[in-house]
Amino acid sequence: MEEEFYATIKLLSGEELVSKVCYLPDEDCILLQNPMEVECAKRRKGNFEVTGFQLKEWVSASFDDQFIIKKDHVITISELDNQIQEFYEQSISRLENSRNLGKKGNKLPRGSGYLGSVKEMKKSLEEIYKRS
Repeated sequence: MEEEFYATIKLLSGEELVSKVCYLPDEDCILLQNPMEVECAKRRKGNFEVTGFQLKEWVSASFDDQFIIKKDHVITISELDNQIQEFYEQSISRLENSRNLGKKGNKLPRGSGYLGSVKEMKKSLEEIYKRS
């Protein structure tokens, strides 16, 4: 296993990924950790159109964070600029935080936020209705 580095990868499929990468010479493959797909983003600010990119999950239907790609499926690999690496790391952090919010341990207790039970509320509303 070679040294890890952050890179942008262009695949034969046309996808562009940003990921932590490690070359596996024995398998002639690359190992991607937390790959995110680059997506073009355009926004209007007044009379100007600002073009940039955003990152989204590459594989949405998996909880795995490591993927192996054959080297012959890659067109090019380029090491990331520091600013893009920071943006990527922030995106990964936000993604992990949003995943953790959905786990059972982080949910609020069932009774929190409730002011009363359904039976009590029904009884209260019936009394108000009878008075009028």
